[in-house]
Amino acid sequence: MNLLLIALGGALGSVARYLSSEAIIFYFSRAQNFPWGTFFVNVFGSMLAGILYYFVIKNFDNFDPPMGKIFKNFLFAGFLGGFTTFSAFSLDFFRLATAGQYPQALAYAAASVTLSILALFFGFYSMKLIFS
Repeated sequence: MNLLLIALGGALGSVARYLSSEAIIFYFSRAQNFPWGTFFVNVFGSMLAGILYYFVIKNFDNFDPPMGKIFKNFLFAGFLGGFTTFSAFSLDFFRLATAGQYPQALAYAAASVTLSILALFFGFYSMKLIFS
């Protein structure tokens, strides 16, 4: 059952990732030398991870252990795993670097990692502030 829920969450996360990325690419179509779609998905997905993680750890006592595990597997391993695949990040970095766009590649890597981590903290602590 856990594997089925992880697979379902992963499928939904992958579809959400594709749609979000395409929407951002369309919006930023003039700035095509930067992977805006993957950048947005990684930063937004990290913020979402912080928000969801806050609710899971805050409310975990409200779930019996099997339900809590199912809930966490569906959200984190499933949905967020499908939504924020960093393999896309690595591939975009590789493509920029191998195309000789070293400043863009370095800026992309530094901004993606830094803002994703900051977004996770922001998501978690904003939910803690709002709901505590």
